[in-house]
Amino acid sequence: MEYPDKYELVTKTRAVKDYRLKTGELYKLKFVTEKNPYWKTGPHPMYLFLHQQVKKLAKEKWGSFEPYTVTLSQFPKELLEWFLEDLNRLKQLPPDKFQYFIADRLERFGLEPKLVGNVYRKDGGVDIIAYPKNATVPFLLAIQAKHHRKNSPTRVGDVRDFHGVLTSQNSPFHMGMVVTNTKFTPDAQWFADNNKKLLRLRGMQDLQRWLKEDFVNEHEWREIPDEVELAPGIRIQVPKDKLWLPNKS
Repeated sequence: MEYPDKYELVTKTRAVKDYRLKTGELYKLKFVTEKNPYWKTGPHPMYLFLHQQVKKLAKEKWGSFEPYTVTLSQFPKELLEWFLEDLNRLKQLPPDKFQYFIADRLERFGLEPKLVGNVYRKDGGVDIIAYPKNATVPFLLAIQAKHHRKNSPTRVGDVRDFHGVLTSQNSPFHMGMVVTNTKFTPDAQWFADNNKKLLRLRGMQDLQRWLKEDFVNEHEWREIPDEVELAPGIRIQVPKDKLWLPNKS
């Protein structure tokens, strides 16, 4: 067959799970039914849809036909100013919208973020991936969003588990960042301080800077040392005063 993908079928369960579509949306498409091998008795047929039509529907709804990948829409300036007036308003965001907010700020940071997808889906501990735009030296960043509706801090267990994702044998990530809308416990901060090569923790004070589009200062670069020792007695200063500032236009 010259175009086998054109006739590939996908089950209703997969279409709902992988493309976050609702059953009612799917039933507007053409479909066929088959005997469900998992239900040998009873009226439980298997609904099959053309994969191409499912991907097209997902793209119309989410901006992308890739499973669990959505495009970003920038937060309006008025909404960002509203958050800046009272940072506790960030707690009013649903967890999925908090991920959108982080991705929006990372995009202004000069990165190309991609949301992994449904906030309630198992994602291996990674909510967003990001990489530099037009970078000559690319790297892949993993971000985990820890949203709290109250003032509960993000604990060391969450940070340690995320570090395990970064250090797993087949991990493709070069660095990881945990972003929360509260703060971190002292134990969580201690763990991150001892794993600075891979981990970045960003809390409410950092989100305040991000809302002001203050991305490059001593706070954002606090994990980077002022100097490095390349050999005994040979120390090189890190030129932080010449850091590249993303274009805000």
